[in-house]
Amino acid sequence: MQTTRLRSTAFLALALLSFAACSSGAGGSGTGGAGAGDSSGGSPGTGMGGGTQATGGIPGRGGATGTGGVTATGGTGVSPGTGGATGSGGVAATGGATGAGGTVATDGGVGCEYQPPSEFIYARWPMPNPASSGLPNPASYTDNGDGTVTDNVTKLVWQKAVTSSQAFTWCDAINYCATLALAGRSWRLPTRIELLSLVDFTRTGPAINTTSFPGVPSGKYHWTSSPWVVSQVAGKDQDSWIVNFYEGLTSNAGDRTDQEYARCVSAPDEGPLPSPRYTAVATGEVQDVDTKLIWATSGTTATTDFATAQTTCTNLTLNGHTWRTPSIKELSTLVDEVPPISKVSPAIDTTTFPDTPAKTPYWSSSLFGGMSATAHDPWNINFEDGFTEYTQTAALVRCVR
Repeated sequence: MQTTRLRSTAFLALALLSFAACSSGAGGSGTGGAGAGDSSGGSPGTGMGGGTQATGGIPGRGGATGTGGVTATGGTGVSPGTGGATGSGGVAATGGATGAGGTVATDGGVGCEYQPPSEFIYARWPMPNPASSGLPNPASYTDNGDGTVTDNVTKLVWQKAVTSSQAFTWCDAINYCATLALAGRSWRLPTRIELLSLVDFTRTGPAINTTSFPGVPSGKYHWTSSPWVVSQVAGKDQDSWIVNFYEGLTSNAGDRTDQEYARCVSAPDEGPLPSPRYTAVATGEVQDVDTKLIWATSGTTATTDFATAQTTCTNLTLNGHTWRTPSIKELSTLVDEVPPISKVSPAIDTTTFPDTPAKTPYWSSSLFGGMSATAHDPWNINFEDGFTEYTQTAALVRCVR
């Protein structure tokens, strides 16, 4: 059973002040925190959090050495990693895999520095929705027969099997995927949005397509490669984003020294992020260049219950179009994972969506485990940093088409 981890607002405020005081010009950052759900089905803790670190460039460090005192190979980075200590027995250890900006992971999960390439931190493809939901882009998978599965919507290729032996600290999970020899492909640990794309919110235990991904082990979360922004501050919790595949919870409270599961992904480099990311298609509506979703730039300003939120979008007549409430996965594509320090809370493009509050949640159309809204509170997202939850009874709504 996974322990629920909470962070207080006082902690977040102190972390933010500390970061502002000690920052030396690294990438954008934000306040942070999160609640993680019980992987055996308990309610999640509520959390608040920030975007991920924006820059890399930290050199790797080598591991312990092998027989005869051979020095270990350092990780690749902006500058070479240092060699490991001399030891006896075993094979020389190697440093972690390279990320964007020359960052590398170091073994052990402590003091690990890694930032995923910027082109992978947003959805660069249509967000798949559960096939049974009746929503656009129904999820579809192809088993390649070589231990890999292709998502036919995102075109991401996934490691098919995750076993209980694939539990690692965060740094070791990054290194595991970077050195995975499977189907002749290059692999990496997925980002928050990539891993979230696999979640099937219509089911629980596990919340994933069990035909394409059978035998998902329970009892732990799954790592993403996305760091929690406050972890840039010396002395603060070293956490990263995690996904609980019991019910699909997304949390930033993954202690990097904990052992969680790793499912690796293989994907082509989509190239630089589009600029601008959103283009105006009519007054009051913009289209995401990559996901192709069209969003109303203005949302509601007063919280409502779930049912009212659904009718709000159904009754919206903006520019004569038909609108709906987005799924929780579609809402998650709006999260800005690496906002400047001044843009965290809300972690969203505030030029495009200027009325987004710092902490108030937004309703989705996704029902927990496919249950009715009266049986369980539906899914919502908080743009303080993008954590998801299902314990709210009132939230805002932003419509999509």
